[in-house]
Amino acid sequence: MRSIMKTASTFTMFLAVITLSSLVLLGMADRPKPLELGQVAPTFTLPDLAGEQVSLDEARGKVIFVMFWASWCHPCMKEMPEVQATFEQYKSQGFQVVAVNFGESTATAQATADRFGLTFPVLMDRRGNVAAEYRVLGLPLSFFVDSEGIVRERIFGLTMTKEEIGKRVKHYLQSVHG
Repeated sequence: MRSIMKTASTFTMFLAVITLSSLVLLGMADRPKPLELGQVAPTFTLPDLAGEQVSLDEARGKVIFVMFWASWCHPCMKEMPEVQATFEQYKSQGFQVVAVNFGESTATAQATADRFGLTFPVLMDRRGNVAAEYRVLGLPLSFFVDSEGIVRERIFGLTMTKEEIGKRVKHYLQSVHG
């Protein structure tokens, strides 16, 4: 009798493992893969806070830090002054920040821009179309794009300091200016 119970228990456990594994694999199949490093960054045109259309192509030839953010994202808010300080330090050397607000109102994004004194473009992706192209599954998510428009680095979930961002900016600027 114990042998039958042990076999039944083992079989039940086996079925549970197979079922869970199948569910995990099916869930992963639906999830988009992260944007590949080394590929051309998807180009986009979005309205800025003033309603003017701004294209990523306008920054071509510069090292670009594309950051996806929202005001409810605490790490995004913590990083915002660090990004602004880095932008001010390196903008004259060919560094550009493009901040893509994900799914919020212009008023909310404007309040954040005012709060941190942002001087780089803040673009509005209300419907999340650009976020989908960049395969944004969570925030904060940022990309370094080189002067040729190639995605060189994808940074997810980190709140970077000015020093950490600056180190990366210097590296990518040096590869441009040799």
